[in-house]
Amino acid sequence: MTPRTVRVVLSDLDDTLFDHQHAARAAVGALPAIAPELSRWSLDELDARHRELLDRLHIQVLTGQMTIDDARIERFSRLVRDAGGTCSAERAAVVARCYRQTYERVWQVVPGALALVAAIRDAGLQLVIVTNNVVTEQRLKLDRCGLSEYVDVLLTSEEAGFLKPDARIFHLALSRVGAAAADAVMLGDAWTTDIDGARAAGIRPVWLNRQGLPSPDRAVTEIHSLEPAAAVLRVLSSPI
Repeated sequence: MTPRTVRVVLSDLDDTLFDHQHAARAAVGALPAIAPELSRWSLDELDARHRELLDRLHIQVLTGQMTIDDARIERFSRLVRDAGGTCSAERAAVVARCYRQTYERVWQVVPGALALVAAIRDAGLQLVIVTNNVVTEQRLKLDRCGLSEYVDVLLTSEEAGFLKPDARIFHLALSRVGAAAADAVMLGDAWTTDIDGARAAGIRPVWLNRQGLPSPDRAVTEIHSLEPAAAVLRVLSSPI
């Protein structure tokens, strides 16, 4: 069988191109100044506890069970209560506002992301973002971080009506650029949503493993950084 040439790079956004972990860690680090109860934990533990709550409540937002505002109030109410404090909805809103202001102030791309998306464009490939989030939030990240001009299509779970790893969101993303699964590669950091999801859709995945975690399947191509861009582009554009 003649190898197919890659025409489309599908990519996750958070913690693949946009450095969510960096911004979230900085934001939770600012919280003990207004919620002293949270200082009972180290930054590592506070970050981990917050991340667990965020991930769990985020799914409820994406599936329509909660609004974003309600989820934020619930998240910080639980965090403060878990630290032994009391937290009204009004206090939780203040904590949430502090988190959000810091989170947005320190937004940045994953190291190497801008050079990589520019290289993808220069190589004549299309870049499609496939992300489990809401349109407004993800568009804002792309715009503020200088990624928008390199993105051909942004497809969020909010718009699609289903979440990764559902194969339908990948197929819908490909349909937006008139491509087939055999024409594409998927770059992502999250094994279940990005890697398993891409494989379910018949798309070759490339796992961005910046943390050096053990691979669940060594048959999957793995990279540890987006740098240098030329080397990553060679991996992404290898004939399928």
